[in-house]
Amino acid sequence: MRLPQPEGGKRLSDSKEGTRPQDIRVIDRRKFAPDGTPRDAGTAAEDFHAADPVPAFHPPASAPAPASPEAPTGPAPTGREVQQAAAQFRSLVLNLATTAAANLGEIPNPFTQQTEIDIEGARQVIDLIRALQIKTRGNLNTEESGLLESLLYDLRAKFLSLQTRAAKKP
Repeated sequence: MRLPQPEGGKRLSDSKEGTRPQDIRVIDRRKFAPDGTPRDAGTAAEDFHAADPVPAFHPPASAPAPASPEAPTGPAPTGREVQQAAAQFRSLVLNLATTAAANLGEIPNPFTQQTEIDIEGARQVIDLIRALQIKTRGNLNTEESGLLESLLYDLRAKFLSLQTRAAKKP
């Protein structure tokens, strides 16, 4: 199938004459000026061309230092919120462990009712649980850290036995 040709029989891509590069135009819509002061709504859209130098951002001397990742933000959680978060954390960890167990063939797939082994899927979920353990270190109570430790031990043991069994098969 041929596409219709423009008038004159030439394609637009065949001829570069008569075209000129267009200037790139950038509109600055930031709400703060480079010095950190708020901009007025009318001046927030200052236009400049790509060839213009971009001013470097220097925070004002009175600006507070950025919060460290460990610094708490917002109001302190209530006792009820802490209990809910603990229950949700436990549920998350158990959900991940169940997924890993299903990938290791420990429990049947709930959809097919067949026992299936996905060694790579199990490795990924075990790595996720390990990442949770690392990132929450020092923030868990004894029960939560014990849960993570025991689940990781059991899942790794099953993973290694399946891996060695697979390596022995010709």
